[in-house]
Amino acid sequence: MKDRHHRLLNENHAERENWAPILMLYSEGEIADENESWTLQFNQYEKKPYVPTYSVEERDGVAFITMTDFANPDAIVKLVEENKQLLDMTDKWIIDVRVNYGGSDSSFHPFIPYLVPEEGIELADPENTMLFNCTEASASRILSELDEVLASTKGEQGQWFLNVFKREWERNRGKGFVEFDFGDIVGDTFVKGSKHPSSVIVLADVFCGSSGDSFVEGVKKSSKVTVIGRATMGLNDYANLVTARWNEGFELMYPSSRLSRIDKRQGMTGVGIAPHVYIPWTPEHIVEDIDVKKAFELLTRNRIMAN
Repeated sequence: MKDRHHRLLNENHAERENWAPILMLYSEGEIADENESWTLQFNQYEKKPYVPTYSVEERDGVAFITMTDFANPDAIVKLVEENKQLLDMTDKWIIDVRVNYGGSDSSFHPFIPYLVPEEGIELADPENTMLFNCTEASASRILSELDEVLASTKGEQGQWFLNVFKREWERNRGKGFVEFDFGDIVGDTFVKGSKHPSSVIVLADVFCGSSGDSFVEGVKKSSKVTVIGRATMGLNDYANLVTARWNEGFELMYPSSRLSRIDKRQGMTGVGIAPHVYIPWTPEHIVEDIDVKKAFELLTRNRIMAN
């Protein structure tokens, strides 16, 4: 079956393959192990609506943070503000973005001062730029979308980023491929951080993409952070989707930006952002969270070494 559907799978590793749309083409399948085989009937189930998770909890002296997307900057600012005491007092963190459907890079900025070491790091990559294809049609579509998002965004930081993004689309509409000026947002790209937390584990997987890719790629540069798990989805070579709509209800989403490193064959499509510590997926993951277990092992080892 894999040979028949290889164009749909189109991945370089079994861990990255998405079989869901393929299984939907069949009514039954055969399951076999070392001792026996049996037929499984495929039934249709109502898809559960997606509910984003932004949470912080204390687990055995560790701040465990889960963010399933970066689509709501207000919610993440609120998350940091409401849990500031726990975040400031806890020296070991685990951040779970194994499932993260992306959104806006500005959403995770409240976490950056915590994740960067005191001596600071350079977050920008001068060898890699993002170019936006500012056609008239794309500008009209995305400016309309930005107005809708701005109307529903209450936080000052989120509104500021969106307004700068809107300004750049207005300023460059009709100019084709250009690099946007985000200087008043990012400022100095050499960022200094804080002493605490001293160790952070970031959990990653193939279901982490878009702004999730950006988050993992950025924090991976920090000496405080160890990324473990599996490589991210790798969506940012072509990004910043624009939606074309027709009266019949048909929609087409297409990217409006591309990264210059594609031209050097250094893109992330099909490979994602690799973790520091690779944990292969095994059937054991179904019954036990192997990634979280490994994260606590690493944090415990760091604590012993520090003492």
